[in-house]
Amino acid sequence: MLESLCLMPPKIGQVRRGISPAPADMLLSRQVGAPVLFPLPLFWDTPPWHTWPPLVAEAIFLAMQSRGLLVSALESELGRNNPLTDLSESESSDDPSAAAQHSQREPTDSELGIPRMLPYRNERYGLADVDFDHAMAVDMQLSPRRDHSGRFAYSAMQLGRWEATPEDQPLSGGGWIPAMTLPPDVSELGNLSSKVAQLRVLAPDAAIVISVTPEWIDDHLADLIAARPDAILIRLGQIRMTGVAFAQFTQRLVSRVETIQKVPIWLAPPKSLGKNTLGVADSVKTIALGASAIAVDSWLENAIEEFNEIPPPSSFTADPLRTVTADVEEILSRRLDPDLDHFTGMLSTLVHEQPRDLLGTFDPEVAELLNLPCVGRL
Repeated sequence: MLESLCLMPPKIGQVRRGISPAPADMLLSRQVGAPVLFPLPLFWDTPPWHTWPPLVAEAIFLAMQSRGLLVSALESELGRNNPLTDLSESESSDDPSAAAQHSQREPTDSELGIPRMLPYRNERYGLADVDFDHAMAVDMQLSPRRDHSGRFAYSAMQLGRWEATPEDQPLSGGGWIPAMTLPPDVSELGNLSSKVAQLRVLAPDAAIVISVTPEWIDDHLADLIAARPDAILIRLGQIRMTGVAFAQFTQRLVSRVETIQKVPIWLAPPKSLGKNTLGVADSVKTIALGASAIAVDSWLENAIEEFNEIPPPSSFTADPLRTVTADVEEILSRRLDPDLDHFTGMLSTLVHEQPRDLLGTFDPEVAELLNLPCVGRL
């Protein structure tokens, strides 16, 4: 998609002195609290959890986490029950040792460095208190998304997973559920900062990310920054544009944010006007353009097709999760692992001190549009 741009190699003489490769991890400084270290500047933005049986969803989720990929998921989306962990009356009165053990807080996933992003949707469907303990990042979604029909809506299958609807009691009343435009507890953008502060209390070890579609930012970017999020996620996944237009958008966005207050920008990239999706090299170039993290949903299209074909384990299988995990790992070893290795390798070459030196182009027109060096002019 960004094939007209090229990543610039080290300058002549720089290699002879020896250079350290750029790190693959991402340290995100928070407005409040200690920084959060993400294994990779990559995230899986919209996994279709509801389309897979809970066992398959669980295996996919764990396999992605083991690769250091930040994955958006609720416990309910993985088919897990979320009971409250309050002490029972017998524990609190008859067994002091059990109460003492219960009072010792176990480390949260975010403290342990386990990458998970909590999708804090407009309606908070499927959200449970335990989800905040598991979050390394909280994605506060201000913009609703269109479903396959073009509506701002959720499918009955999604809602059934969020609400743990039994398979023998499917939801009735239509095929879609309308989505709201703002969380019910945020009546206007002026109240957004108080909501961000509340999320920091609920997930004290997590980064708070505000996410919107790009139509918001022309008029409300300053309002979003004023709410003091730790990062802003712009979702362009339902828009088609050329690679050059995407590069221009990224440059303008990063430049405008820096004129107000420097806030990391995460991007869910657009669809291409052509056949090509945003690949590994394009993702590295997007980071070179100034983005802090990039969604990898386009990398996983082929893997998702194969996930859909995973057969259910036999009822005689002693360890069904292990059986499904083996299938998932085999798919990812072919469909994702080479891309992750390619990404970390290319990312390690972003060693220039000045951002302008990271990218160039052989196309004079693109060089003028993006204010990049035009190389190969001879």
